[in-house]
Amino acid sequence: MRLLVFLVCCAMLGYGLFRPESPPEFFVNSDKFLHLLAFAGLALSARLAFSRAAGWWLWSVLLALAPLAEWLQHRWQPVRQYSHEDMLANLAGVLLALLAWGLLCLVLSVWRRWRRSR
Repeated sequence: MRLLVFLVCCAMLGYGLFRPESPPEFFVNSDKFLHLLAFAGLALSARLAFSRAAGWWLWSVLLALAPLAEWLQHRWQPVRQYSHEDMLANLAGVLLALLAWGLLCLVLSVWRRWRRSR
């Protein structure tokens, strides 16, 4: 099931990044917000899907993918413009997911220790 969630995230991200036209602007910089959410979702679903992979390796691949995706978007869809801000939003999404994952692991670790001590 975790792999299926990851594949759905990949498909949604691929559709959003490589469609010919940009998504509609719902509010100022909504495009950046969507980039951040998309890469945070991709990163969290990747960590869940590949839970046995070394963390340093997986997060490194995701951090490399964030700017690469923005470059590929422009290469495959020339009408779409390369944006440094979108690239930074992609990176921020991965870093936000890494922070959330770290906090979750910390909370679970403390909870397990507390349960064992009781």
